[in-house]
Amino acid sequence: MKRELFENVKVIPGGIGTVIDRDGFLSAVIGISASVDENIKLKLEHADTETGTFEELEDPYAGVNGELKDITIGEGNTANICIDLAGCKRYIRFNVEGNASGQETSSAVVLGDSEKEPV
Repeated sequence: MKRELFENVKVIPGGIGTVIDRDGFLSAVIGISASVDENIKLKLEHADTETGTFEELEDPYAGVNGELKDITIGEGNTANICIDLAGCKRYIRFNVEGNASGQETSSAVVLGDSEKEPV
């Protein structure tokens, strides 16, 4: 089996609030780091078109490690949240709610689990 990591993932720096075309990818990992202790809710929205009306995904099983709410990020740490995108439309957008401290968070989204396997 030939491994082709770079051809089988798509990395989106920032990622929060950005419209992402997930065409060809079935899963994602979003990494969020915080400068202080945070308790957040990750909101996953999806739409058929890039400029369409985005609606929140109401799938409690989209979060592989549990629901996308009450996620605690310790000061100076990064939370890697694994997400199953199989039930999503083509375009997705992540938003964070509950950033009680008002501090900046850093994030990146990595799409993976390509529908096409390397040869």
